[in-house]
Amino acid sequence: MHHFHYTVKTHATPALAWDVFSNWNLWHKFASVYGEMNWSEGKPWEVGSRMQIEILRPVKTVIDHLLICCVPGRELGFIARCLGMTMSQWVEFDALSSGGTQVHTWGELASSDLKIGGCTVPELHSVFTETWYENYRLACDELAGPMVPAI
Repeated sequence: MHHFHYTVKTHATPALAWDVFSNWNLWHKFASVYGEMNWSEGKPWEVGSRMQIEILRPVKTVIDHLLICCVPGRELGFIARCLGMTMSQWVEFDALSSGGTQVHTWGELASSDLKIGGCTVPELHSVFTETWYENYRLACDELAGPMVPAI
């Protein structure tokens, strides 16, 4: 079992951070691995809904995401499955007293000994998570504008 966590801080409010996160049409800007994405069951961001995400590289596959928790602007959780692997992931949006938002993700990945391009799945997941969340943070900061220091 691979346990993971990653945190970014953005100038965006929790509401804006959620708006950027929940707009899956922007996800291509955060990582260049995506093909088609669609909600195959239920309504977007509704508990029990399913999202299918096509991954084009490093291996072509489709990840099935089942949304198990969703409080917009606060938290969400899902279970994802593909290639015989299962991942549970949570994302929290916490307002910072200094302004902005801390976005924290964590979860567990149950994977086989599968290697892709010489890398283990946990290694690929770690690189993907850092890339995705850092680019997400940049998009949030760009939309939020510069932080104004408190007087």
